[in-house]
Amino acid sequence: MSLSPENNFAEIEKYLSQFASGDVILSNKYFDKGLAVIYFNNPGKKNAISGKMMVQLRQCVQKLEEWREGKAVLLCGLGGNFCSGGDLEFARASGTQKEALYMSNWMQDTLTRLQKLPMFSVCLIQGPTLGGGTEVSLFCDFIIATEDVKYSFIHGKMGIITAWGGTTRLVEKIGAKKALNLFLTSQILNAQGCVENGIADHVVPVEDCLAKAIEWIDLRLQHHHQIIRSFKNCVNKAARDTYQNSLTYEKSLFSLTWGSEMNKEALAKNIKHIKMNNGDAKM
Repeated sequence: MSLSPENNFAEIEKYLSQFASGDVILSNKYFDKGLAVIYFNNPGKKNAISGKMMVQLRQCVQKLEEWREGKAVLLCGLGGNFCSGGDLEFARASGTQKEALYMSNWMQDTLTRLQKLPMFSVCLIQGPTLGGGTEVSLFCDFIIATEDVKYSFIHGKMGIITAWGGTTRLVEKIGAKKALNLFLTSQILNAQGCVENGIADHVVPVEDCLAKAIEWIDLRLQHHHQIIRSFKNCVNKAARDTYQNSLTYEKSLFSLTWGSEMNKEALAKNIKHIKMNNGDAKM
């Protein structure tokens, strides 16, 4: 069997939907500020991802691709933790190479589309965040850890390697040597360990962790949605294309903002250069 088969996503969706526990829910509660929230919810399984949840996650991402005013998306879990990995019942019932490629193709495509969204993404990792849960988090632009997080690439202990692109993303995020060490040891990282290893960007207390995460996000929502989306697109381009192509893309997006209504409104505020004591200028 080819490892790069033609992706028949309709066939894969039908297959995955058979494994029907849990839900992935897209909330519009904070749409007025440009923030979407995706909740993982699989009570009794610590939000392990079933086939149905993989399908729903893709549907959530597709809806966000159509949301033209979106600034950010937050991924988190209900019930006190983010995601404990793949649903073991699903894993036991789908043990062939064909089924492995179905799942891998589906999730790599879904998570790559999440990563490419023209809005920044944040994952709130809480409680047992293991296996597939770690992989999902790595496709987000930022990771916020709660003080009680237990974060581990336990794949090796399950007799597998990363299924959804986690190795590629972790190497990209923290470098080859650190990534290899975490895969080989299956070390369980606490919040501080996630920060020290370059995985998490911020730590919040368990109590009111969602509100604290949104407070951290709010500081990054201050610009107009067109500005945020342009910056996200530029960063994606710079990270994955040639230097020259990135420069060309950057100036093309800049030219759309120069002289725009947003630009004129900012200039009309009578901003002045103010000399600082160290000789630097600020606005």
